[in-house]
Amino acid sequence: MRKNLLMEFRPIINSKKIFLAFILIFLYVPLLQAQSFWQFQWKTSKSNKQTTIDGLLVQMEDNSGFIRLAFQDEQKNQQIAEISLHLEYLKNISGKIDSNYLVQVLGAPKLVSGNSISLLDNQCLLFKKTNSLEPVVPSQSGVLDPAGRLITSIPLLSKKSLTESMLLEPVLAKYFLKEEPLYKNYTAPKSRGGGFFVGKPIPTMHVIIVADVVDPTIGKGCKVDQAKLSQVYITIAQKLKVRLDTIFLVNDTYGKVSIQKALDDLKPGKDDMVLFHYTGHGFNREDSLDPYPNMFLVPYEQRTNWEKAKSDEQELGLRTATLGIQEIYQTIVAKGARLNIVFSDCCNTNYKLKNIPVNDLSGTSRGFTNLYPDYCKKLFLDEKVNILATAVKKGEQAASHPTKGSLYTNYYLQIISSYLSPAYNGSIEDVNWNAVIQGTEKKTKETAPSIYNTTTKSPFKMTPFSKIQMKKD
Repeated sequence: MRKNLLMEFRPIINSKKIFLAFILIFLYVPLLQAQSFWQFQWKTSKSNKQTTIDGLLVQMEDNSGFIRLAFQDEQKNQQIAEISLHLEYLKNISGKIDSNYLVQVLGAPKLVSGNSISLLDNQCLLFKKTNSLEPVVPSQSGVLDPAGRLITSIPLLSKKSLTESMLLEPVLAKYFLKEEPLYKNYTAPKSRGGGFFVGKPIPTMHVIIVADVVDPTIGKGCKVDQAKLSQVYITIAQKLKVRLDTIFLVNDTYGKVSIQKALDDLKPGKDDMVLFHYTGHGFNREDSLDPYPNMFLVPYEQRTNWEKAKSDEQELGLRTATLGIQEIYQTIVAKGARLNIVFSDCCNTNYKLKNIPVNDLSGTSRGFTNLYPDYCKKLFLDEKVNILATAVKKGEQAASHPTKGSLYTNYYLQIISSYLSPAYNGSIEDVNWNAVIQGTEKKTKETAPSIYNTTTKSPFKMTPFSKIQMKKD
């Protein structure tokens, strides 16, 4: 007997809106776990003595991660070390790059437990190069010379993928101390979340997503953004057991009038959360003092005529049919909710230069099915903050991919998923909006130059920026 997804879903949500959200999610976003785990083993030799090394790779949604290594020293004392995941192309013995393999150097790791890590000197792991969407998987162990060139390598003794249900105490105890967050997250009695409002009113998460899904150049990417954003907020609301009110302004409801009505109708409580996302075309004017972009909201049925109109007529059409993202932010903040976040993923140039669809956008197709309630609470219930964030500074264009979504939105979702995952092994104090926004901006800025801009005939340049206002109690 098939289960009714709507009946099983626990947050208090408008049924029509949630039904649409589920349709979008299953069409566009595969529901896979947001992190991957691989356990593996190999033997190494030092002073003519062989030692077995056990490894656990934890790779997060944003392709960051770490490797835990466990082995015994000569006195049979257990040693645990950690190395951050940092893959580079392999150099063979002649010093030439082998683009078929990536290498993870294991020298100079962080010692977690024990007193000796010299066994790992000159050791490395080799990873077969895969599609950027797939998690990396170790295939061989190796030894490097002082110049970082591969001397020798052998296949791993064993390797296997672990699901989260397999991360039980006997496995984790080999690689983690019992006081570490990841160990606690997976071995403590499972929390279903929602115990945060005993005797208190349940707040509402208000989500407004404006997506230009019909546009012939970037519409498909905007639709992916809409689906992914919807999914992550559904999952967070589920973990927190808060009310979720989601409004999609797409297709016939995409436009200035619909946005203004949605904002007029928005009446959040003092403990509510408001999240506004715009994904579409954007523009700015050379003589404008506002560094933030305007949303391109010319109605679909008028766009063909607008494109053919004279410059003064185009300008009149824009002034009639547009809203500035900073205007949206000011309107939402004035409503008085505890958490107010406004994102715009669009160009910030002359309106004749629009968002560019690209074919080589790195990203992920993994989903957001497992988030940790306490981390969700820290970010969405404990913090009181106003945020205005945008994908590019004035004069720059934004990148969008038809199946992976927009670069900036994609990295926002990856970063937030990494911080909210039970596999996150850092301090809960580091789960904060400053870290999420700065991480998103850093990844976007670093990745953009690797993408070719077909309009400017040069690499993309994207410089996201934001303002973050922490509010006092």
